[in-house]
Amino acid sequence: MLPALESFGQEAAGDDAGKANRLFCMNLGNGMCSDNFPTSTGKDYQSSSTFQPLEKLKKHFTLCTNLKNYGDHESTMYAFAEYADHTNPQFIKDSVDEIAAAHIGNDTRIRNLVVEQRNSYGVSWKGGLAVSPITNQQILFETIFGKVDRKKRAEFLALKKSMLDATREEAKGLMKQVSQEDRTKLDEYFSSLRESEKSIQRSERWLSQKHVEVPYPENVKFETDGLSEYSKKILECPYFNDRSANLDLLFLAFKYDVTRVANVYAEWNWLGHHTDSHQVKNAEGYLKNIEADQAYMMQTARFLGKLQATKTKTGGTLLDQTVCLVTSSLSINKVEGPHGCTNNPVIVAGGGFEHGKHIKFNGADNRNNVYLAALQHLGVEAESFATSSGIAKL
Repeated sequence: MLPALESFGQEAAGDDAGKANRLFCMNLGNGMCSDNFPTSTGKDYQSSSTFQPLEKLKKHFTLCTNLKNYGDHESTMYAFAEYADHTNPQFIKDSVDEIAAAHIGNDTRIRNLVVEQRNSYGVSWKGGLAVSPITNQQILFETIFGKVDRKKRAEFLALKKSMLDATREEAKGLMKQVSQEDRTKLDEYFSSLRESEKSIQRSERWLSQKHVEVPYPENVKFETDGLSEYSKKILECPYFNDRSANLDLLFLAFKYDVTRVANVYAEWNWLGHHTDSHQVKNAEGYLKNIEADQAYMMQTARFLGKLQATKTKTGGTLLDQTVCLVTSSLSINKVEGPHGCTNNPVIVAGGGFEHGKHIKFNGADNRNNVYLAALQHLGVEAESFATSSGIAKL
């Protein structure tokens, strides 16, 4: 059960340059203005002003557009758990990040790092239940870098392990006394216990490691020369700045192998973005929505750039090892208005895919086809995901 130790000539799984073993998911709340998406496709596509901040990273991502969104305005946060009509949340099962975490998340202290700013009903799902997210930046910092009392933590883990052992022995004693149907339920219970045991083992290994000392993230400064007054207000908005700092922390979590799976939901109404989306049909509102999207892309480019600039021991980059999925659950456009369900985008970056192209889908395919391709690329043995109709060719 020990991790790979370089002292014995072993390399950790995270240092395999030819294999993607991390997943980053981000849903941009409220939607993007699809009227300003590129019209040309393929490797020679001409980007639009919306995606201009990503231009230097063009060969490291694939832009997927014209994907269908199942849901409505209220279900915008279910971007990675798109199972059915979201007015019936009982149909929701495991989200993309949770499926990936079951496959690649057990080698790190945190199997899945779920972060949101506010205003969601659940961005990550497991077994039909929403995973509790981290909503406070200070707590996020402490969670990643383990700023806790080690002695108290060790005592808590010892108690938890003792209770787990006692529960297992009691459950084993029941196996010979119950029906076949109940044995099946107990098998599922044992699987849950094994997962809890792995969690304890990860935490125990972490307690014995030397901690990385990093300063608390500072305010992120974006270049504002030549930008409109509205764009400057966005880049200086506290909510926007908090999200930039959160992405910095998630980058460090990947860099120091604290986690290999993360799912982040971006605040949907910073600086009145939701209100502006209702003005998309007039010239001023249309421009504001594009400028908001450009700000999102500036954040995305900054995060991807950090991954690309981080070299691994084998000579590759952290971006090569990380499949990044950036999407938006609503399409803001002049035909459908502020809450459209057609022409949704997914930016697929890193992970060792062949990138540098724009794929415009047929409008009937949904994002789950793209997610299924990403999950299979990570080694997950799955033939379908949620409402997928096939595997997207990326």
